[in-house]
Amino acid sequence: MNWLVYILGTLIAYLVGSINSALIVCKIKKKDIGKEGTKNLGASNATIVLGLKWGVFVGAFDIFKGFIVVFLARMLFKDYAFLPYLVATAAILGHIFPFYHKFKGGKGFATLLGSIMGYNLIAFAVAILLTVILTFTTDYIVIATITVAVGFPIFVGFYTGNPIYSAILFISTLVIIHKHRENFKKIAHKEEIGIRQALFKKKK
Repeated sequence: MNWLVYILGTLIAYLVGSINSALIVCKIKKKDIGKEGTKNLGASNATIVLGLKWGVFVGAFDIFKGFIVVFLARMLFKDYAFLPYLVATAAILGHIFPFYHKFKGGKGFATLLGSIMGYNLIAFAVAILLTVILTFTTDYIVIATITVAVGFPIFVGFYTGNPIYSAILFISTLVIIHKHRENFKKIAHKEEIGIRQALFKKKK
């Protein structure tokens, strides 16, 4: 019953992805980052509003979500070729659209990174390197986000030779691009908060 494994695996991955660490931090700090900074429930806004320490915590938690579902799918269900790509996509969509928070969550980048980590460590290292370089050279993490989001499905397509795997992953890529459209508008109008500005403000 292959279809049952795919359905349950995808559902579980969505539920894992929907666990939002930014909301947990909000309760601890008694702040609502959904109303401050970029108003996004993710690691980048947690860094902007709450500082680097909490931003790292949120990012690490969200990375782990993507990692664990893909890693377990690859290790425990090796005969289910499509499962790693389905659970990666489901976890990312769960992070972006958590059912218990009116389907309003983060923008999916950290969970995407975790999915890459669970899939291929070398690809993950390259994604992290690209993220650091692009973020600090452009001052905007959104540039790195879109680059990695587009690059990962392309990498998988070449790595496996199977375009269907890429097509599955591109579902989350398109959603991530859509969720970041306002960031590009703000950059064009010079209204986007840069990472250097955010870190400098917190230190000051």
